[in-house]
Amino acid sequence: MVYLGEWRNRAFFLILVTFILITAALSGCQAGDNEPNNDIEIISKELIEGPGQNPKIDIFKVFYKSDDINVLAYLTVPKAPGKYPLVVHLHGGYALERKELSHYDFGFTFGFRYMSDQVVYLYPLYRGYLESDGHVQGIAENTRDAENGIKVAMSTGSVKKDSVYLLGASMGGGVALRLASERQDIKAVVAVSPFVGWDVNLRWLDENPDIISPQIVEENRKTAEYVRFGLINGNPESKGDYSILDRIPSIQAPILLLQGTADESLIWQTVQDFANDLEEAGKTVKLVLYPDGRHGLEDKYQDQRNQEVTQWLHTYGIPKSFTMQ
Repeated sequence: MVYLGEWRNRAFFLILVTFILITAALSGCQAGDNEPNNDIEIISKELIEGPGQNPKIDIFKVFYKSDDINVLAYLTVPKAPGKYPLVVHLHGGYALERKELSHYDFGFTFGFRYMSDQVVYLYPLYRGYLESDGHVQGIAENTRDAENGIKVAMSTGSVKKDSVYLLGASMGGGVALRLASERQDIKAVVAVSPFVGWDVNLRWLDENPDIISPQIVEENRKTAEYVRFGLINGNPESKGDYSILDRIPSIQAPILLLQGTADESLIWQTVQDFANDLEEAGKTVKLVLYPDGRHGLEDKYQDQRNQEVTQWLHTYGIPKSFTMQ
């Protein structure tokens, strides 16, 4: 026979054990949310010093595996402990494999003094660039290299959950848009003079046959078809280079597009068309056109470009102390 007092003790004990188990489970889930993402093979990670760098950050030169290729990235992490937004800078490049570009230099080291101590900052070098192995490829491969670079940044344990920001220029703008269709933790995207996919380019050429010379039209078509059917490197997966347009439904992050109307490297109207496609799909997008602005807006509009970028990032959660220089 179980007496009332004994039953109460057993009931209290069961409730206590249940409470402890639930608390432990919830704590485990929360800890798991904040644990570093180690699903990446890091070959080496070297602490370096950049010219005039912010003394409140550490700068790392990292090599990691991407499609079994050694890829280089630069990573800055605030010295103060805590969780920070991740800002990923995606550099420009080329749409086709060109082995002679393995020495490509983008002047990254000159920006170390501007690196904020309020964010983790990642600059992945796609395969074929600088000291990365392999050859320069297209947007599909560049995106995978950037994705794996993000895993490297996550492995530091310093990245705030669901707080990734993408800044891309030219080809890097296309990489940013593609990444935004694949990741749901992207808070905001900035694409400067972005390559928006061959399908958008071909559509515009079809609709405006008399605006651009037949030679340029033919060159664009040949390049697009090579990329579309994976004839550049014999890799069927490279057919993903062909389109970003069909990925629009999966993009959730707000997008800022900055484009000059005197762009010498791409058809500026394709960026306007892509912005229209985003709007029609109900996405949050802002397009800023700069009259006579050149590719990358590294001209008379540089200050205005940086102000637009900074304001956009602040609107979507980047600390006010972060500025583009």
